[in-house]
Amino acid sequence: MTVALDARPASYRGRPRYEGANIGTWVGFKQFVYLAEDAVLQYYRDRGTGPGRLFHDSGVQLSIVEHSVRLPGPVFVDDEVHAEATPAPGGNDAEDTFAVTLTVERDGQPVPVLKGKVRVAFVAPAGTLDAPPAEVAGRVVADPAALRPPAEAPAAFRPGFRWSETIPYPHCQFSDRMQHSGYVRDLEEVVHRYLADRGISIRRMLTERNWIPAVTRSQVRLLADAYLEEELHTVFTVDDIVKDVMFTGRMDCYVVRDGRIVHTATGSITHGYGVASGPDAGQVAVMDAQTQAALLWSAS
Repeated sequence: MTVALDARPASYRGRPRYEGANIGTWVGFKQFVYLAEDAVLQYYRDRGTGPGRLFHDSGVQLSIVEHSVRLPGPVFVDDEVHAEATPAPGGNDAEDTFAVTLTVERDGQPVPVLKGKVRVAFVAPAGTLDAPPAEVAGRVVADPAALRPPAEAPAAFRPGFRWSETIPYPHCQFSDRMQHSGYVRDLEEVVHRYLADRGISIRRMLTERNWIPAVTRSQVRLLADAYLEEELHTVFTVDDIVKDVMFTGRMDCYVVRDGRIVHTATGSITHGYGVASGPDAGQVAVMDAQTQAALLWSAS
């Protein structure tokens, strides 16, 4: 068994999950990210080193540690998505980096709906591995913090809107570590909560303006492990309004462990609105001054 990369892309076909079609038949951004994850996992499965075999044969946990994507087009609930994952430069010696594309067919032609990168690490928590197997020798880490350690431990949470939750097991992998897709869910959730707190909830904008959320970029990076049933504190702020049609926001996640704040993940999102129905359905909505003022609120 080997995890050495070769240049051949992995090809994967799938459909977004039905639970992702939240408004009409439009599919939310996290479903795009899940399909990008699937394409990367297919790359390893094609080579006999899927996460199940790697774990059961050697105790090493294949973990997605980052995505950074842009979403140039929509996906609908019945779309069949063609995904490709190709090894790409970037990251460091302990990570595998993939360029990922997703396309759907429109009027008989392939149309891109995602372009970006996904990064993978090989993890074996301290005390779980006597010696790294030959296929990942020198590349196994005990914690994602070893890959890109923060400059210093934070003394406090970053100012902003804060939401706290006990990490549930559906957000974890390999029994107790929070996984990448859990943070993708949290990015969606904290934006939802932020908008509601600011008086511009998704339901209100839908019923009063006929606007639906539209995400054009997202990024999540794991910085350190967070564990099942720890209290995760997620901070979100809006940084800027772009041309009256999009806002950019930042997410940071923390746990408090042994009296010390641990920065476990960071992320960003570019978000706007589209017209949900009627003759202008699918058009970009222009945000008025009231909406922009609500978005740019700061707790600091």
